[in-house]
Amino acid sequence: MVRYAVLLRGINVGRAKRVAMADLRALLTGLGYTDVATHINSGNLIFDSTKKAATVEREITAAIAETFGFKIDVAVRTPAQLKKLLADNPYPDGNPSQVTIAFLTKAAPATGKEKVAAMATEAEPFTFAGQDVYVHYSNGLGTSKLAEKFSAIIGVSSTVRNINTVTKIVALCDKRG
Repeated sequence: MVRYAVLLRGINVGRAKRVAMADLRALLTGLGYTDVATHINSGNLIFDSTKKAATVEREITAAIAETFGFKIDVAVRTPAQLKKLLADNPYPDGNPSQVTIAFLTKAAPATGKEKVAAMATEAEPFTFAGQDVYVHYSNGLGTSKLAEKFSAIIGVSSTVRNINTVTKIVALCDKRG
């Protein structure tokens, strides 16, 4: 049995793609996942499964499309992967609400990395970490042109969580067993 943290991109942002967390928990339970929990209303899911991460990603993507009528990109990570990302944070002195991790749905192409480098500013240092990207938005995400179009710039779908949220997801994973 493997515990997974699943991060959904773009649900419950504004009026589009609204999904109640209770409905997501019921959907995942119906897919056979166990000990299903959610953290806040932005699509952070935690559960146990015997399935491989790629299978989990495909199943959840398809089930959400079929059940709710829209496509959602899904990033699947284990608690160990999240803990490593937290431990390796290259911006440990940054405000944890402004230091983010972009969870990519697949590895970034070299051209995407170059485009991020071209868009980032001195106030927005970034570091690639395998399939994920740390970005320190020291002036906040609200005014950042990089944050506004990150997935389009990098050329890979991503969902972003700040260090505070990732820390809480890891704690919830640990608390649940």
